[in-house]
Formats: sequence, C-alpha cells, structure tokens
Amino acid sequence: MSPFVPHLNAQSTVVNSQNPKIASMLPLSAGIVIIGAGMAGSRFAIELARAQQQGRPENPHIHLPITLISKEPQVGYNRIMLSPVLSGDSIFEDTYLYEQSEYQQLGITVLAGISVDTIDIKQQSIELSNGQTIAYSKLVIATGSSARIIPFPNYDAKGVHVFREVADVNVLTAYAHQGKKGLVIGGGVLGLEAACALASQGADMTVVHVDSYVLNRQLDLPAAELLQAELSCRNVGLEVSAITECIAVNNQHEVCGLLLKDGRTLPADFVVMAVGVVPNITLAKNSGLTVNRGIIVDNYMHTSAANIYAIGECVELDGELFGMVAPVNQQVDTLVSVLKDARISNDGLASRNNWHPFTSKPLSLKLKVSGISAFSAGQVDFDEEEAAAIETITYQQTSINHYHCLYLRNNKLIGAVLYGEVNEGSFYSQLINSNSDIAPIKADLIFGEAYCDLEKITTDSEANGDMDNDSDLDLLSAADIVGAAS
Repeated sequence: MSPFVPHLNAQSTVVNSQNPKIASMLPLSAGIVIIGAGMAGSRFAIELARAQQQGRPENPHIHLPITLISKEPQVGYNRIMLSPVLSGDSIFEDTYLYEQSEYQQLGITVLAGISVDTIDIKQQSIELSNGQTIAYSKLVIATGSSARIIPFPNYDAKGVHVFREVADVNVLTAYAHQGKKGLVIGGGVLGLEAACALASQGADMTVVHVDSYVLNRQLDLPAAELLQAELSCRNVGLEVSAITECIAVNNQHEVCGLLLKDGRTLPADFVVMAVGVVPNITLAKNSGLTVNRGIIVDNYMHTSAANIYAIGECVELDGELFGMVAPVNQQVDTLVSVLKDARISNDGLASRNNWHPFTSKPLSLKLKVSGISAFSAGQVDFDEEEAAAIETITYQQTSINHYHCLYLRNNKLIGAVLYGEVNEGSFYSQLINSNSDIAPIKADLIFGEAYCDLEKITTDSEANGDMDNDSDLDLLSAADIVGAAS
C-alpha cells in the first residue's frame, strides 16, 4: 500500500498543515470533525463517508462534510503491524489501513501533521496548533492512548524509549543494527514482541518482568513456561520476579543499566518501557468534558457535552477501558449509526430506533508473539478459595510444544488456555460466553468441536451468546489493554 503523502485534491482537501499558505485555505466550518486518525478515527471517517454515500447516492452533498485531523504525518496506519516492521519482516508502507485514494474518493478532508490545542464547547469550534479555528457541527474525539511511562529515577535519561509510533521503530532499529544491549521492562505481548524483533535485528535483548512468569494475565504457568523456553531459543534473555528500582545512568545522563531491588544492576545501552498504555484525555479534560481514566461516554458514544462524541482507546464506559480491536470497531459502527444521517439542511438526527448501542462483550485473546501462537479466554487465574472449586482438563504434546488447559466450574467452561495449536479457541469462547452446561460432552471437550455432540448441551438464553471470531487480536493490541486497565 502506498504511503500517505498529504496534498490537495479536487475531490477532497488533504493538506500538510506545516505549509502556512495551504493552512490558510482550510474551511472555517468542517461539519463532522474527527480528532485523531489512528485505527479508530480513520476507520470511522471511512465508514461514515461510505454510509453517507450509500444512504443518498443521488445527492451526497446534503450530508455534513467530514474532516479528519492527524497529529502524526502518517495517517491511518495499523499500530499492530509495527512489530513486523521492527523485526524487518515488513515495511511501514504495508501498515496503512486504507489507500490514500479512498479518502479522496469519499470526499474526506484530511489534515496531516497538525494537532488540536483547544475545544470551545460553547462556540462549537476547535483551535489547531497553527492558530486556525474550525467550527464543527459534530465533533468526534479519537485521540487514542499513549505509552505508559513509569517514573523510575532517571526515566528521562537518554536511551529510554517506548514502542508505540513510527519514530520509535526507527530509533530502536538503529540500536539493533549497532548490536547494542537492550532491556525491555514488561513481559506482556508488546514487550515480548519488541524484544524478539530487536534480537532478530542484532540487538542483545533481555526482558525484565515484575511477575513470576510472562503473559501472566493471559496464560497459566505451563503455557508461559513453554513460551519462555521459546524466547530463550530466540536469544531473548528473561528476568522474572524482577522489581526495577531505578535506571542507571552515566555522567552524561545516558542509560547504562537497570538497578533491581535485589541489588543487581543489569547492564544496558538502552531501555524500552513496554508497560501498557494510558488513554489520551488531556484535551477533553481541559475542554471541560467529564473524564475519569478515560473520556466518559454512554452506549451511543456521547460525551458529557452536546454534539461531542468519543471512540476508541480514549473512552471509558461503565468503568471499562477499551484497547482491543473488536470493541473499538463496534464503537465505530455504533457512532456511524448515530451520525450517518446528519444533514446540512436539517441537522436533526435520525430516530433513535436506527441507532445501534454499543455493548461491551467478554473477549478472548489470540496472541501471536513473533509467530508463537497462544490463546486465552475467560478466567484462567484463581485465588486459593476459587481454585478449590475449579476442575481442569489438560492435554499436552511435549514433542511439538502443544498445550491445552480447560477450566471448569459446576460443569460450565469458564476459561481456556491454548498454546501452539489454537484453532479451537473460538469454539471454547462460544461455550464460555453462552454459559453452556458441558456435562454431556465433558469427556470429549479437550479434543475440540469435531469430537463433541453439541446437540446434547444446553445454553443459558440470557448469556452473552457466541463470540465474533474477529474479536481475536494479535500482537500489540493485547498489550495495550493490559496497560490501559492498570
């Protein structure tokens, strides 16, 4: 896919805001304005424009125009694909979600390389970092999240990095090509991906993890041990139950290691913090919107202010944050149903009956760490009191590193961990979420769906129902939700 190069087009305005002559051409009123062109914002812009065209193909101009604002020069790329870029298995141009021509053909105005400084809720306008003011009829905040930084002593030293954006990939790749020694703080998916990718590019990498085994929120101990053995084969070192005290620096305030609570200092030329993410809420908070950990929204993605909505990793609903692809896509679909009929001539929205409320659903995790497949669904971690009531069914084929463990309570499947072979993951997710009584198929359950007579089982009609298979996610996004929930 070709890179997104900002330019002007007769059908849509795609501009580089750094050019003052072009900036002066920006419209004073932009209709529906979207702040943030990540995976949520760019998808919403595209899907809304498509819905508008499908709704009134004979007269598309009656709809409010769409403006998409991107702080980064690169618009609408898939962060999940940065790991293969870091490992050298892919190029950045392949990470774009949409061709540039799609924005143009759909009439979307894209402002690249510019940020929004303020939102004036009363005047329904925003001020851009170049001083331009744009009025909006509807505003959508899709500011996403930022890499979490733990404020260890010397966290601001030269050589301390995160792994979140294109610029991070470029810096970390340079370290690897020089054969530098690096430490990754964090044994989640993001940290393991970064360590494996950099090791494959020539860096000497070690993962430092505070818990007793990696991916401790997704895997049980046997599965994690298989993964840790594979990491060793890939020349990635591991320090578990390791509590960081501070980042060691030299006289030039450059990273030279990591001081642990047990008194050891691990030498390093650079440090990567991969400890999750935090929602970007500063703009919303400063503008007077109601925020907690994220921007507070309802089931139709409304914020506390009229005509302002929010989607993606920056939002919070009923105390829950969202860092995974499936719920974010569902939020996009909800907001498209709400705003697709907004008109220039009559800005009244369609009947609420046509809106599709967002409902949070339990999600499974299909994890891929540098080609190593693992799957987790439901509850897989229990305290001592809970463990007494849990029944486990385990299958392991050590010669090929396959491991399956099912967790049952009162003849209901409540959790599953798969390692190596994960094809049955969606089947187990469906059983977990439908609250099925699996007693009639318990003897065959570990072997998978093909061996089970599903007509014998009953389900709870009030349960959540089947999982959408597309709710599985790979690579970085699983780490994002871990951090966002911290």
